[in-house]
Amino acid sequence: METFHCYEFLLMKKFQEDTVLWEELKTESWRISADLWFLAVVLEKSPHRLLKFLRHELELEWGQGVRVPGQTVLSRYLAHYNFVEMHLDSVFKYGEVATLPPELFKCRNVRVLSLKYNNLEWIPPDVGRMSALERLSLTNNRLQNQSIPFTLTFCRRLTELYLDNNLLDALPGFLLAMPQLCTVHRHGNHNYFKATFMWYHTDVNESRVLRVCGVAQKGKQQVQTSKHPDTLVLLAARAVMASKCDFFQPDLLPVAVQDYIAHVYPSFNVCGNCPTVTPLAAPGYKVYTFKNPYLGNTCVPFQHWACSLACAKQIEVPAHMEQMRAAERMDREYNHYIQEFQVEPRPPLPSRGLCTLV
Repeated sequence: METFHCYEFLLMKKFQEDTVLWEELKTESWRISADLWFLAVVLEKSPHRLLKFLRHELELEWGQGVRVPGQTVLSRYLAHYNFVEMHLDSVFKYGEVATLPPELFKCRNVRVLSLKYNNLEWIPPDVGRMSALERLSLTNNRLQNQSIPFTLTFCRRLTELYLDNNLLDALPGFLLAMPQLCTVHRHGNHNYFKATFMWYHTDVNESRVLRVCGVAQKGKQQVQTSKHPDTLVLLAARAVMASKCDFFQPDLLPVAVQDYIAHVYPSFNVCGNCPTVTPLAAPGYKVYTFKNPYLGNTCVPFQHWACSLACAKQIEVPAHMEQMRAAERMDREYNHYIQEFQVEPRPPLPSRGLCTLV
């Protein structure tokens, strides 16, 4: 079972940034400096894997193989092995722009992906490519609700999701459409959840809908906007996003089209009720619903995005009614339990004889 480690990622990333070092490594005229500690770790932990990859790269340069155009060192390394686990914790330095390369998510056989302690502010939509993913750890990052893309629902084998210690004021609403989830950890977001609960219970409006002006989130790639009409390619991409279908399925769309849709996906909001896609700069509505219980937890808030007030009510009203019915059902069960306890005959109290005072 192959596991891709953080030191391998750092090494391949360094090779892509420093082509001179990459050439020196292949000619054996290199030295391991202090800032290349991850190279020393790779040579200690996975020497055979690195040497095998270098041998393959040399064969390609000698004309004994076919090099795919546009591939990076990282993508070639990942394609060379059948990785089923990726442990990429703490791969970004403090203050460094934490951007995950899309090549990581093209490993379709990965079952475990750990991205803890990376100061991530958003997750690329390419995560939906990992159809075999079972456990995803996003602990100790800077993720907000809209930082987690809807394409996560394409990971239909995902059963464990860890979102501890982030900046979530609620869980993404689309998680409710993932019945295969068995575990969702959300510890460390309590202060933000508390603010959501306070707003929910003190709002004077009957519905729990908040109108917001569209803003571009920091760290996300934005599609250049202009006064010109959208291109046919962009219109087609928006139609695919609005359908909410898994466009990463093999043989459904060309790879180039999949890459383009994944590239523009962060620049749009997808309505949680109707097949509508709006730019981030467009106004919309945040809808808060509550699930009690949720996977064994207490009342958990969820945030949805709606393109209009009508869609917002279509999301909030049924959820609110379900919450009220659940509360009434729990009250009935509690009252029934109390009544049974009251009518149940109690055992006689022990006598207070002298023997009991010894």
